[in-house]
Amino acid sequence: MTKSLSKSKPAELPEIKRQWSILPVRALFDRDMTQSEFKVLCAMCIYTNAHGVCWPGTKTIGAIVGTDHGNVSRTIQKLVRRKYVRKLEPKDFQKEFAKFGKINRYQVLYQEDAALPSWEEVQSSMVLAPASDLPDAHINDIGSVRDDTALNTLSHTLAHAYARAVQSRTGQVRNVASEINHARRLALADISIEQVREATVQACDAALARRAGVPSLADVARLIDGVQ
Repeated sequence: MTKSLSKSKPAELPEIKRQWSILPVRALFDRDMTQSEFKVLCAMCIYTNAHGVCWPGTKTIGAIVGTDHGNVSRTIQKLVRRKYVRKLEPKDFQKEFAKFGKINRYQVLYQEDAALPSWEEVQSSMVLAPASDLPDAHINDIGSVRDDTALNTLSHTLAHAYARAVQSRTGQVRNVASEINHARRLALADISIEQVREATVQACDAALARRAGVPSLADVARLIDGVQ
């Protein structure tokens, strides 16, 4: 019989940037899952992005579920073995190895055979991570104060996703720096990389059909607003 997580002294709750999360439904039907494993999995899901990627440290999770980081670490290992969680390794992102850092990153597997996230998808999860769990080295390329690093990183990622989609659809090159403000608004609205890509492709196709100019990220944002 698996022991439940031992109780520890009450800790101050860490920063939580949203009041909802997405949990793998299959965990609810798993009669072999212990309460400890379920609680840790739920705590991790507080910080996941659309691809299940999350950055919370074991101390952060421990503060949420009421245990020490050692117990959390052992429970995560069990979740990894049971294919509810994947630990993301630097070797999985060879081109970005130097930027990966030492902090643990995980992917909650909504399906056992979920695809490995791209580097952009890993980076976009930073916006949901507690500031205390973000590595010092992750400063955005365009520069900003440290407290705004996660938001700026996601904004830059969304702007690049837009620019690449435009180039692949129209052959035109867009200036990413000029789109950062609109990308920031999308990041604050919790818009995903996939939504930006899909809306950009749709906007480009519509513009080509009308023989109009290349749509801006503002045009893409308006399209997304209309769909939601």
